[in-house]
Amino acid sequence: MHNKMGTRYIPGTRIISLPQGTLHDGEDVFLTRKVLLYNIKLVPGQIGADYMRTLHHKAAFIHDGFQHILDTSVEEDSVTIILQAKPGALFSRVIHKQPWTFHQIITMIADLGVSLLDALEERITGFSVAAENLWLDDHHKLTVINYWDEGDEQAQGAIGLCRLMLQLFSGTQPSTTPFEVIHTQLERTPIPSATPEQKAALIKLVKLICQGQASLSSFVFGLRSLHPSSFKEEAFAAPIHRPSRSQKAQVVAHEEEDVEEEEETEQSYTKNRLRKVGIGASAVFVVAIASWILWPSSEKKQPVVNTPVQTATPTPQASTPTPTPVPTKTVGDANKQPVEVEIPNLLGKALADAEQEALALRLRYNFVIEASTSPDGTVFKQDPQPGTKGFQGDSVTFWVSKQSQ
Repeated sequence: MHNKMGTRYIPGTRIISLPQGTLHDGEDVFLTRKVLLYNIKLVPGQIGADYMRTLHHKAAFIHDGFQHILDTSVEEDSVTIILQAKPGALFSRVIHKQPWTFHQIITMIADLGVSLLDALEERITGFSVAAENLWLDDHHKLTVINYWDEGDEQAQGAIGLCRLMLQLFSGTQPSTTPFEVIHTQLERTPIPSATPEQKAALIKLVKLICQGQASLSSFVFGLRSLHPSSFKEEAFAAPIHRPSRSQKAQVVAHEEEDVEEEEETEQSYTKNRLRKVGIGASAVFVVAIASWILWPSSEKKQPVVNTPVQTATPTPQASTPTPTPVPTKTVGDANKQPVEVEIPNLLGKALADAEQEALALRLRYNFVIEASTSPDGTVFKQDPQPGTKGFQGDSVTFWVSKQSQ
């Protein structure tokens, strides 16, 4: 974790200055490639090595919806995160330079939402999805730049996606309206490229989020149901090509003083995001709702078929901080309706009790053991919040207290 700025990495043009740090173009002279350099000033008394330790597993997270962390450099009063450079531009610089259509906006927001769901499964949350923290590539794919620092609460998760979507539709600066009434702003915003039925369905979906009655996964698949081509790549003039994934992440918090030759072998892959547990059932439910909204006179109600399932008994996992999956929910016949559930209140419960309660509602779950002042072994934080509406198969993450020795 030594200083490599000026020797291996050469800063270029400053792209943007943010409260968390400054983003620059850069060059890796050893491998002759373009990179992005995210420089963070340390507060007085803060040590660079301590900051690096806060990255934890995030440095090894590889996903095409996020800028990959390639390397780090520690200076006397700052640290620099070296990120993968993708073709394109900072989204806040180009967001208003072209008229976005309804389908283009819905496609981008839903695709970004799927990336957030993927990150949630890896216990990576809390980052901002504001336009200044997003990169737009040449194929209209949005990627998150800084996903290791805590962002503004109003720019996180489903609420952040709603604000970003409203900004795209209205062509104005980010809204400062309280999130509870974002849907009213959307009602007043003209959307010429959407039909009245599409706009009405979108407003209903956003209203559920603003009132805390829908989860992130419900929001994502609600957006997908509004696109007649199910988000095929024809929504944009240029086809969207999925980037290949590096076979190894370069986490340099433990890199040696001497730079070894880095060799990245890439393999093509196509990731089917709809294979996630419970996603299929959620999609069926949301498509049914959208169809009812758009064609109320021609749809007939289908009887709900309740299929008994065997309750799984979890294995105690209190000794490990790794996320613990629950038994996979089988996606039934397309005519079967998913069961809506209310996210339970797990706060204050012991780990085993929280697991049992999540399983009883057939929810998938992850847990993180983290130092806290709460009683040892009890849940002190959860996401989504208690009372949020969701469906069987949705995921809930909770944090379990471990008191400092």
